Amino acid sequence: MTNEVNWEAAYNDLKSQITFMMEDTRQLLVDNPVKLKINKIVVDKDETFSSLIVDASGDTMMYACYLYHQRSKKELVKTKYQYSNTFVFQLPKGKYFARLFVKNRMTGQKEIDTISFTV
Repeated sequence: MTNEVNWEAAYNDLKSQITFMMEDTRQLLVDNPVKLKINKIVVDKDETFSSLIVDASGDTMMYACYLYHQRSKKELVKTKYQYSNTFVFQLPKGKYFARLFVKNRMTGQKEIDTISFTV
């Protein structure tokens, strides 16, 4: 009795299985694209600076922030879209709110959330 392995057949079988798995995975990704979502916004403050950090889920994301004074509703800052998810401001004491935007730069899909905070 011989225990010879047909390496060529084993290789072709493995190659076929891997090809099937890759195609199956590709199809899953095409049919179920990553959904753009803002998970949370963190406000990090110290004596000098206030940072707004956007935690979002998605693919190829860009971020923008519009900052307003709470009482007067006056727009203080309107950033352009950027790759960084962090916005740092030097603000006097007061109440503020920010409208934060997350955009998928490939599809243009956008998500918007608003947060209020006090310095």
